[in-house]
Amino acid sequence: MRLSLRTFDLMDFMDLNEDLIPLLNKAYFFLKFRPRTEKEVRDYLYKKIRTTHWSRDGAEEVIKKLKDQELIDDKKFVDWFVRQRTTLKPKGQRLLTRELLQKGIAPELIEDYFSENSVDEETLAFQILEKRWSRFKSLDSKKRFEKAAKTIDKFG
Repeated sequence: MRLSLRTFDLMDFMDLNEDLIPLLNKAYFFLKFRPRTEKEVRDYLYKKIRTTHWSRDGAEEVIKKLKDQELIDDKKFVDWFVRQRTTLKPKGQRLLTRELLQKGIAPELIEDYFSENSVDEETLAFQILEKRWSRFKSLDSKKRFEKAAKTIDKFG
């Protein structure tokens, strides 16, 4: 899933304070590169308002606007993030859960996602070991097994 920014009509901005439009544009720029969690956007906007005249209430208003436009959706972010991580950088459910919590996703959303969508950890473990097996070839079988177990544990 790729979240894309669409062209907005002037009507989309009518309910937003005119003073907040530059802050909203900063948020659009931040969202342009990849999907973001609500916490990531909030942290970004709070960092921007420290050196300007905007307030936290203004940032919250911008976040509400972005949610209304469906540009911030933590459920969609979880789906996108897990698919990216399992295809590009194979990681298990435990490590994915930790990363999602660090990004500010609610534990309930993570549990709901993994209860509906399972991660095939056996296949992921095989992919991880397949990439690194050549490094273990020269070791004796006991060391090879220990290294393989540590590698699998490292990637969740």
